[in-house]
Amino acid sequence: MSKVMLKDSRHLTKDTIVVRSLGLCYELSNTYRQFLLNFWGRHLIAETGFVKVDSKKNFNSNRLTGYNEMNMERNSLSEKIHSAEMIVIKVGSARLSGPESEVNDFLFQLVSDIRHLRDLGKKVILVSSGAIARGRLLLNELPSSIPSGDSLSEKQALAAMGQNRLINLYDSFFSKVNLSIAQILFGVLDLESKEGYKNLKNTFTQLLEWGVLPIVNENDSVATEEVKFGDNDMLSALVSLIVGADLLLILTGVDGFLKEEKVVPFLKGISKDDLNLAGGPSGPGTGGMFTKLKSAGLLSEAGVPTAILNGKKMHAIREFLEKNSAGTLVAPSGNRVFSEENVKEIIRKNRNGNGENHL
Repeated sequence: MSKVMLKDSRHLTKDTIVVRSLGLCYELSNTYRQFLLNFWGRHLIAETGFVKVDSKKNFNSNRLTGYNEMNMERNSLSEKIHSAEMIVIKVGSARLSGPESEVNDFLFQLVSDIRHLRDLGKKVILVSSGAIARGRLLLNELPSSIPSGDSLSEKQALAAMGQNRLINLYDSFFSKVNLSIAQILFGVLDLESKEGYKNLKNTFTQLLEWGVLPIVNENDSVATEEVKFGDNDMLSALVSLIVGADLLLILTGVDGFLKEEKVVPFLKGISKDDLNLAGGPSGPGTGGMFTKLKSAGLLSEAGVPTAILNGKKMHAIREFLEKNSAGTLVAPSGNRVFSEENVKEIIRKNRNGNGENHL
């Protein structure tokens, strides 16, 4: 072992040493592990990027060990993640707005990754926001007297305008990789009746059997604040429960859930402290992190893992599934439970007495 370390030491720089195995310190004896941490501590950087130590600052080996413990637990789920057969992917509106070149670059990678998953025999459902955002782009083509679109009725109209443009945009990209898509729009009221729930589930089942990619959005053109899921993070969690997904991937604009400016690699369930740190229900959060953690927590209780990934990174989906080395992974804290009653109970719990929806 010492010869290996001495051989590697010739390639070390003054500033950093890259630890290439997440479990390296745990495979060594306690004595040697402590020696390693103390000897190289001032320059040590974990390859995962979760722990970076400035050589001018004090090195805290206990903190590094804590993050390595998270990575060890996360690593134990690698096989489960790699073997996931039914995957739900959620894309936020931020990834579908902004400069057209950035949107196109994102879609190219997203479509490529989904094509790759399909080639591996996996079933994929895409939950996508963006109808209102795409509708806003159309306002530039209308007379200047058109309002900005901040009221409920204006947002509903923008959704009606933008949904068609959104699905056409997806179709133009997925058709290049020979993937057929289907648009599914639904809302809370569609799940309240047994027949509505059954019809929705059957539609998903049939499309997936045909090899068609369902693209899901809330029907914002008719939804009101009283009967909205509230956020497509929660919609993606409910879709995961409806279809019996093995994994939910939420693509956002940040590297994951942050604590003390560092990505938390692993969580088993979501605590109230986690939600408070993410901004609380009325706070801005970090990249909308509150709703993402809340959705991940609900799925965790139902036995489904969720990964929160930076959608701006190159091929974020493929990298995660192959290496399990980015973002925040929220592991299952309960047994797998998929039922109509479970979905409806989640909706009921997130409404107050006035019918307001806090999903």
